Amino acid sequence: MNYKALLLFISFVICISCNPKKETPNIDWIFVEGGTFEQGKNQIVISPKGDTIRGFASPHRFVELSDFYISKYEITVKQFKAFCESTGRVMPEPPIENAYGEKVYYQWEDNKPMLATWHEANDFAKWAGGRLPTEAEWEYAAKGGKKSKGYQYSGSNNQLEIGWVGENADSTFHEVGLLKPNELGIYDMTGNLTEWVSDWYNPAKDSLVSKINPQGPSDGEDKISKGVSWFYNTQGEDGKPVPFGLHMPEVRYQSPPDTRNDGFGFRIAKDK
Repeated sequence: MNYKALLLFISFVICISCNPKKETPNIDWIFVEGGTFEQGKNQIVISPKGDTIRGFASPHRFVELSDFYISKYEITVKQFKAFCESTGRVMPEPPIENAYGEKVYYQWEDNKPMLATWHEANDFAKWAGGRLPTEAEWEYAAKGGKKSKGYQYSGSNNQLEIGWVGENADSTFHEVGLLKPNELGIYDMTGNLTEWVSDWYNPAKDSLVSKINPQGPSDGEDKISKGVSWFYNTQGEDGKPVPFGLHMPEVRYQSPPDTRNDGFGFRIAKDK
């Protein structure tokens, strides 16, 4: 190798070492076979005190979904840190207060789910080669898709078996994947954190949405999240699980897309 060629080779090696390949994190994907299902089947929510609540469910309709993939776990702090490092973003500061307004000064923990705004969740999903799931996809996957056993919640009729909720969460959210999965092998779709989906919240326009791979209304002020988080109780005064509680997959929660607190996380999806 002549002197000039050697210099070029050394320069090439230096460039490679200074500009390492920016890799996306490994996502544990769960395949969800498409089909037709009854979205918003349960339109009435019963509170632990026995009150009947209406207007908190997804629209009641039969929808048809294509095959897709969804992440097995909620996206973790470790995965989000990799996203920030790869894209040159600054890791956001964790919330100072918890859902009860108490000063807790959260610190990021790698194996816990990321407390993200909708915009951050959406950006992460695109970077990871996916997208946020639609409300219909999320609900279908939470119910077990074609492997559904008809549970009231995501993998059980007892919320405490499959979700961190008011009675077992010890006043905080937890690492992903510690409880039982649902029929498809997906974790934490009941409780822990409510999860952002792609849809705008605009009930007045729900009837205008296609029933084949519905994407939600075209506009709105708030975004929808699903699954409800750790700080809601699930048992009645008799100590038994409320049969139509707030953690049902049908339930939708609406919030401004820049919301960040200890109740909001996300998982991602992608087309087959």
